Amino acid sequence: MFLRYPWHFCRDCLKSACDGAGRRIVTGNTHAYGGFGWRFEDEPSEAVRECGGVIAVIAGRPVYIHEARFGGVVAEPMFSMGRPDRERVWRIDGRFPVEPEGYKAVRKAGGPPDDMG
Repeated sequence: MFLRYPWHFCRDCLKSACDGAGRRIVTGNTHAYGGFGWRFEDEPSEAVRECGGVIAVIAGRPVYIHEARFGGVVAEPMFSMGRPDRERVWRIDGRFPVEPEGYKAVRKAGGPPDDMG
């Protein structure tokens, strides 16, 4: 992961990710074979929003959090990327809060994914 994402945030910093108002989020893979999702820490695990990524805040800086290649989750500073793919990406950093166009909440059957429980 390090060579592909040289400016990534460490796991401890990723745990401090939040929206623009300071509300903490939890991120993780949605399936054993990958996928990405997030939810607010105070929401039930069924509230996972499956998507391509989320633009959030870590230490006051905007970050793009998404599925890493070959699984896992990676958070990268927005400045380190040219233009991240914004399709299926939530923006909760407080600047322009938006959900992806056409997003529909999906309830997952059978309980939360391991990373998000």
